[in-house]
Formats: sequence, structure tokens, C-alpha cells
Amino acid sequence: MLPFQPVSLNDKENADACSAKQNYRLCEHCFADLFIWKDHYDTQLCFQGDYMFVKMKTFPEQIPMYLAPIGSGDLKEALLTLEADAQERGIDFTMCSIPEPMIDAIEAVLPGRYTFTDNTDGADYIYAADKLITLSGRKLQSKRNFVNRFKKNYDGRWTYEEMTDENRQEAYDFHLHWCESENNCPNGTMYSGETCAVSLALDNREVLGMKGGILRLDGKVIGFTMGCPVSHDTYVVQLEKAEASIAGAYPMINQQFAQHQFEGYTYVNREDDLGMEGLRKAKQSYHPVMMGKKYLAVKKA
Repeated sequence: MLPFQPVSLNDKENADACSAKQNYRLCEHCFADLFIWKDHYDTQLCFQGDYMFVKMKTFPEQIPMYLAPIGSGDLKEALLTLEADAQERGIDFTMCSIPEPMIDAIEAVLPGRYTFTDNTDGADYIYAADKLITLSGRKLQSKRNFVNRFKKNYDGRWTYEEMTDENRQEAYDFHLHWCESENNCPNGTMYSGETCAVSLALDNREVLGMKGGILRLDGKVIGFTMGCPVSHDTYVVQLEKAEASIAGAYPMINQQFAQHQFEGYTYVNREDDLGMEGLRKAKQSYHPVMMGKKYLAVKKA
């Protein structure tokens, strides 16, 4: 069997090196994502040659799966290695988070071996960074209006600041408040693992390469966000929370973080919508320039 071990901060250098060999812009290729959600999905890693192999379990079903190999090298050998590991563990071989462009590469080395299924709810929303910074154009007029009204209504009362060791506890406390509010978190079971992820992100943000921002109104935290690069041209936003009862709070924290962090990047990945209709509408309202489609593969009988 492959020597899988729970994700550790010591894995970051090797993980980043493997991810740099591809540029599919998917959140699963970002080490910070793998690390902060490691307990929620029981994520484990190992490295073979220039590939990173990832084993995890779905939530809440706890179905074991492998991510598509991340890196470069002999793809056929890598896939057969994962199959052999599944067989030795006595589990069904299922491979997830397969980038759409990778399907042709898999078919080229193992033609007709797998059945591929589009995981629609898992597709990442990818935006033009400059559009999130400026909110320019007719399509984003409503977002500009929200931001402008927020600035007008709360002139002299709002502030944005970078996340630091001094204010990270306030961000964590706001997360707990956010989870307790029906306006913000209507289905608490969807976020049962998120508190752990937020804690890991806040406590390890520097070594993970994550940056964060905090939005205040009258000195009180009403939103925070965190993210980091996944490639040379793409930034990923892993966490974003704001007070839903305050009109414009979400667009405001969104744009402020964009203006402070996205300069020099072409794209921003704001991750998937978890199949939640409200989250889907919110992400669609910013008009992504592409979707990071992901596929599931099972071995044909």
C-alpha cells in the first residue's frame, strides 16, 4: 500500500512543487485547502516521484476516494498505482476532482478504462481578477451600487484592515457568531467542519501563505475573508463571511480584499457552491469567466 499520512505543514514544499507542474486552477490543488479541511475529509497525502497522491473521504457519507494525481510524470503508472492501493485496502476505486482537460490525458494512456461523471456541484467559480477589483461593466453594476451605498451610508464608520496576530481572535469570534445566526447560516450541519477549518487557517496563515482581511463597522467586525495563490496567475479565496443583515457587507469585504490582494493575478477562484441554491446564485451574480469543472471516475467492470 502507498504510505499515506495525514496532511502536515511539512508537506507544503513538496505539495507546492507538484501543483506547480500543472495549472488547472482548482482549489484542491492548493495546499492550504488540503490542510485546513484535513480533519473534515480525513485527507492524507503521499509523494511518489513528481506526483502527489491524495486520499480522502466524502462528508458525511465517509466514502473513500482519491484525487486525480497532482504533478507530472508517467500518468498511466500513477493511475495504476492508485488502483492497486485501493485493491490492497479492499475499497472501491473512485477518483474525484479530475480537471476537465485531464480527461483526454487519462484516455490517451488508459483508453476506455473509466466512466467519467461531471460533478456539477463541485465546479469552482473562476473570475477575472480585474473585474473583482474594479466592479466595472454593466454586469456588475448592482455590486457597485451595493458598495457605493455602503460607503455612503457608513461614511467615516467603516474600516478595512489586514488580518494579523492581534485581530485574528476577533475574526474567529465573528465566525462563531456567524454560525449562530439564522440570517447567515440557515443550515448549521453544512458547516459542522468549518469551525476547525477556520481555526487552522487563522492559526497557520503565515506558513500556509494565506492573507486575510477584516471589515469593521463602528469598530465591530462585520466580515472577514482569507485566501492565497494556487498558481502564478490564480488566487483562491477559501473563506469569506459577512453579516448578512447589513446591506452591502458581502460586496464590500469582497471588493476590499480584491483591491488589497489580487493585483498581479489574472484569475480568482472562489471555489464551489456546495450544491446550495443561495450560494450558487451569489457566485453566479459575479459572472465567472470560466468554471473549474471537475469529474468523477470509476473503473468499468
